[in-house]
Amino acid sequence: MTNPLPIKAKVMIGMVAVASLFALSFGARNWQTQAWPQLALLLAAAALSSRFKVKIPGMTSSMSGNLPIILLAVTQLGLFGSLLVAAVAAFAQSYTSGGNKTKPIQFVFNACTLLNASGIAYLAYHSRVAWAHSAMHTLSLVLAAGAYFLANTAPVAGIIGLTEGGNPFALWHKVFLWSFPNYVIGAGLTAIASTFGTVTGLATVATLMLVLFAVYQSYKMYVGRAEQTHPKLMAVAAGR
Repeated sequence: MTNPLPIKAKVMIGMVAVASLFALSFGARNWQTQAWPQLALLLAAAALSSRFKVKIPGMTSSMSGNLPIILLAVTQLGLFGSLLVAAVAAFAQSYTSGGNKTKPIQFVFNACTLLNASGIAYLAYHSRVAWAHSAMHTLSLVLAAGAYFLANTAPVAGIIGLTEGGNPFALWHKVFLWSFPNYVIGAGLTAIASTFGTVTGLATVATLMLVLFAVYQSYKMYVGRAEQTHPKLMAVAAGR
């Protein structure tokens, strides 16, 4: 994000921040007893998987591999526990060192967006609409992943459009093309992992992390080779 921020961008950031505070306060007020070993395991997995980041070509945003971990938290923890996992994921995902450190306003926006997306995914997963059907788990998971995708990508495209120029809908379309397969894979991995029981075990999470790392390496290799082999095509796709 460039400085000074446009008024519309400041308003948007403020709205996102207020929404995340509301989600946190609602989750804290409706506190549910957590399975602490499971929560600790998912917090550690969220921190690690959030470092599996791939930059989206032509944009300042990036993709990370924390979706299955956040969805597991949504399906197996209470709302506040899910938000805690999302908060750790946001911190790990936004943390940078050296001369390219994340600005405080960027960190706030990214963290609040992730919190809001996780809260919305939690509500979607536990909605009565999904659980009224026979294939309730699968449908609920699809709804949660779709809600998370929209709530996470739309604000990012919007704030980039407001701060750096460009059509937010066109920017979101780029995000969709690059990140949607990642969300599909993430939802599928969550469905597989969640079939092993209501309490996520160390072996399940360790296996999931290995798969996530392999997916991350594949994405990273694909983007790198595409930029080297077809730089002009990548520039056109990125809108440069």
